[in-house]
Amino acid sequence: MLLLQHNFITFVLVVVSLLLVEGMGHIDFSNGNLLFLPLGAAILSYLLFGYGVLPGVALANTLIGYTLWNNWFGNGFSGFSGHVIIGSLAPIVAIQMMKSFGLSEFFEGKEINYRHVMFVVILAALLNTLGKFSLFYGILQEDIKVVDFISTYLIGDILGGFVFIYAAVKLSKLLEKR
Repeated sequence: MLLLQHNFITFVLVVVSLLLVEGMGHIDFSNGNLLFLPLGAAILSYLLFGYGVLPGVALANTLIGYTLWNNWFGNGFSGFSGHVIIGSLAPIVAIQMMKSFGLSEFFEGKEINYRHVMFVVILAALLNTLGKFSLFYGILQEDIKVVDFISTYLIGDILGGFVFIYAAVKLSKLLEKR
């Protein structure tokens, strides 16, 4: 039952972050977005609830991709593969890589360890960007501008991850005081 609740919370966090991104302007898979909040929502959910919330992350990404983004801007399965599969798994791989190097102290008591969380955001953004680049450019041979793609995806994931996690932590502290 608790896993279901955590998946629901994760689903809501990711959907809200995707809707916020949608409200900030048009997203194009070949250019990315310079403040992509959903990566931060996924990372925070995995850190708080564990990898069992993967279905919540993937379902939220799938729902928004098919409905609001018109089947990932008409890219169908390649858009699904990049956004849902790679986008949902990159944070898990980043967290696991950090754990293997002993850098996984994301919380110190009830406080967040921003040094480790910032590093996992950067690593997840790098894995997400390179994974999507490999899929879109290397395997599917989509017509993309390489420098624009890598720079906007990487910057957008890093900034979006930082902003979402920082805002969520500050909001939770504010709500906790009430």
